[in-house]
Amino acid sequence: MRLLKKLVVVTALPMLLCGCGAAKSLQAGAAKLSDDLGTALTAPYTKIDSQWRGKPIAKFEDKFGAPTDRSVAGGAPVLTWQRSRMVRIPARTYDQTEYIGNMVLTKRIFSPEHDQEVSCTVAVTAKSGIITRVKPLSDRVVPVGEDGFFPSNTSTCQIIFGL
Repeated sequence: MRLLKKLVVVTALPMLLCGCGAAKSLQAGAAKLSDDLGTALTAPYTKIDSQWRGKPIAKFEDKFGAPTDRSVAGGAPVLTWQRSRMVRIPARTYDQTEYIGNMVLTKRIFSPEHDQEVSCTVAVTAKSGIITRVKPLSDRVVPVGEDGFFPSNTSTCQIIFGL
């Protein structure tokens, strides 16, 4: 019996240690998926690509300063900007749903008007000094209109980098 306990400890310990690494990897993957999903959901609200395409990269740099990162992809320079800004979020009412066993509990929550810091990261591709693409790398939906049946939203990148 004692040998069996030692055997269980010896075989379970590496599995647990391996599981910790797997759990961290799983958490990182879930966080990346959440970030990518948040960015994808802002697509209807983000118009920065069409607003900046065809304009000189120097104008973008004059307005937002030096890029936070520089790289090259496909022979074209890719410049990355990351900025944060404080925005006013209007009062909102939203529903929070919980599933407990075979019951569904819905809470109506009121969030008063408040200031919130939002941030955005964009990658700008330029060729011959002209912007060819502005791609949001991290973006979130921000409510800007009154609470109602179809409240107005915009994207963080549109607020920060939009014209």
